[in-house]
Amino acid sequence: MRKSFTTMALAGAALLIATGPASAAHEGTSYEGTLNELNASGGSGDASITVSEDGETFEVAVNATGLNLDGPHAMHIHGVLEGDEIQASACPTMDDDANGDGVLDVAEGVPLYGGIQVSLTTEGDTSPDSALAVERFPAGTEIKYLRGEIDIPDNVKPALDKVHIVVHGLDENGNGTLDMDQEERSSLTDDLPREATAPVLCGELTAVASGAVQTGGGGTADTGGIDTAALAGLGVLGLAGLAITRRRHLGSKA
Repeated sequence: MRKSFTTMALAGAALLIATGPASAAHEGTSYEGTLNELNASGGSGDASITVSEDGETFEVAVNATGLNLDGPHAMHIHGVLEGDEIQASACPTMDDDANGDGVLDVAEGVPLYGGIQVSLTTEGDTSPDSALAVERFPAGTEIKYLRGEIDIPDNVKPALDKVHIVVHGLDENGNGTLDMDQEERSSLTDDLPREATAPVLCGELTAVASGAVQTGGGGTADTGGIDTAALAGLGVLGLAGLAITRRRHLGSKA
């Protein structure tokens, strides 16, 4: 009987270690983050994402002020993809200006924050296909963006704590508006100037616990920072260790 209990406990512990926590579905969870300045854009801001209760769509809010371009600001959710999974990423800095020309362009930023997963347009399509639809993005030196019921791509659903929100649109020549005739063209397309696609704000998102946080394996209540799933795992490991210790103790008495 003791052997059976020990075997079962060890098997449970091994399963826990092998599989880890259930893949987060993020239903009803909110994520928030600060948007930090890039390319001396003068801007600052914040962003938030709130996932719907069914986990299929989200509402995205982006607020920014002080931007030096009084023109369109393409905005996207970016993520580094390896296969079908989004990996951890980061916002670039001016140290990532590889050619040293004083402007961090899209080609230099993408290796850090990854490719476009969602286009934060004001209307219509939100897929990567709308990445350069500048006429459907917010415009001006201040942004107050709020759009709900945006479809969440499948590979983004379990990785909302790994993606970044990036705002583009830089006034390089100091005339305040988008210079379509700028000699420097975007590294994405010759149809747009570099001003249109240069990143000006970037930020990562962190889950905000408010009441019950939904996960793929069921809800995890707010326990003041104590992870109940982890405690359960420790309980399994503790029982296994106790069973082994007891068995050895009894064996030494025999």
